[in-house]
Amino acid sequence: MNPRQKSIVVGAILGGSIGALAGYLFARGAENVRGEQALTTLSLKSVPGGEVVKLLISVMAVLRSIAELGERT
Repeated sequence: MNPRQKSIVVGAILGGSIGALAGYLFARGAENVRGEQALTTLSLKSVPGGEVVKLLISVMAVLRSIAELGERT
């Protein structure tokens, strides 16, 4: 495998792991706040739009930082 393929595989593994951890933490937080019925009634409509926008901007900033890091090496 060449270095490009290795970095893609490592990024996919890290991304999947971080995504699974984020989902777990989100579900755990929803259970703590609302009880056991939280996950059955949870939908995107219950998440404020402003929070979603802040989250997307943060994700884009992290992706940009990773891209700039790749340019520096």
